[in-house]
Amino acid sequence: MKRIQTQINIDDFPNELHYIFENAKVYDSSSHPTMTVLYSENGYYVKIGEKGSLTKEAEMAKLFERNGIGVEVVSYISDVKDYMVTRPAKGEDCTHYLNDPEKLCRILAEAMKFLHSRPVADIPVSACMETYAGLDFMKQDTFIHGDFCLPNIILDDWKFSTFIDVGLAGVGDRHIDIYWALWSLNHNLKTDKYTDCFLDLYGKDSYDKDILKKVAEIESQM
Repeated sequence: MKRIQTQINIDDFPNELHYIFENAKVYDSSSHPTMTVLYSENGYYVKIGEKGSLTKEAEMAKLFERNGIGVEVVSYISDVKDYMVTRPAKGEDCTHYLNDPEKLCRILAEAMKFLHSRPVADIPVSACMETYAGLDFMKQDTFIHGDFCLPNIILDDWKFSTFIDVGLAGVGDRHIDIYWALWSLNHNLKTDKYTDCFLDLYGKDSYDKDILKKVAEIESQM
């Protein structure tokens, strides 16, 4: 994750957050046009969005934390804007582990299978499913990440550490995660030669090739 040192006015933030920035260098780690992500060298990430925009993500982040697969959520404040404060994940995202693609595919497939095996009772539906409303070939039976891309999976010395950016997580169709994992592998490795490797490791009997193709067609039109 990039970190570009930046200057802030501490008075622009709620009083409850001042301790995060006091006497600390602050870095901008934003990667989305509608969200700002700041890192304080005091050891906190602060994600900032429009009022109400982080409610679902804060809920899912706490759920991931309780399941031992998410970062520590320190606080969520909805004021003039939304603020979600978390501790840093241990390790680096998967874009730092491209030197051994087959090993990376194995770890990603294992992490995905673990997530997809989690119980779905009392978990809200993923916002991703809005894209597929009315399509009866899409199921809502799996705990998905919703944006299963390499920058959102953290490894610590080649061992799975945690998931981040879980705002699209929830109950949905597993093929959404599979599609984005393959897209991200192809994008970051600059080749599609590891597509079959990942699918074999995930399990050929665990997905439908035709549904995966339909998801790819729909996403390519977005």
